[in-house]
Amino acid sequence: MHVVFYRNLNLGHAGSPNREQLEGALERGGALRVRSFQTNGTVLLEADAPERVVAAAAGELGSLAGYDDAAIVRPLADLEELLALGVFEKHQSPRTYRETVTFFQGGKEPSWSTPWTNSKDDVDVLHVGDGIALSLIRKPRNSAGSPTFELERATGGVATTRTRGSIDRLLNAAAKWK
Repeated sequence: MHVVFYRNLNLGHAGSPNREQLEGALERGGALRVRSFQTNGTVLLEADAPERVVAAAAGELGSLAGYDDAAIVRPLADLEELLALGVFEKHQSPRTYRETVTFFQGGKEPSWSTPWTNSKDDVDVLHVGDGIALSLIRKPRNSAGSPTFELERATGGVATTRTRGSIDRLLNAAAKWK
């Protein structure tokens, strides 16, 4: 099983497909099973060639809804293994607003030594490996830190972020879906 993390996709919003359009495009692209999870462009996908399914669905999503941003495909097992490392548990802080998981592709790997803190002191990147970064964000004023921004700036590629809570709920939903 795989997960597709669409960048800047919010089901039913302008420039994004609705749930039926998203799931239908992936099914017509060759997915064996599809389940859109939440509304943030996260999709559970069972397919023999998931990257090809996502690529095949891209044109339809563009014509139906005008969506043409990035989609990052990851094996579900990668997420389970990553969270099992206990990285977040080793970096508990009362200043943390959210624990986040950022998926990135294209460009280069960040050159930071981890843990790394941005200059605004609102993002701590704790772990980077194989296109995934685990971060803590803070919300010192009205806006929270953005690991997506930091990863895109460091890599020159594209990135999309989900909270750890979303990833935990995704893993629970996937276990029931199997």
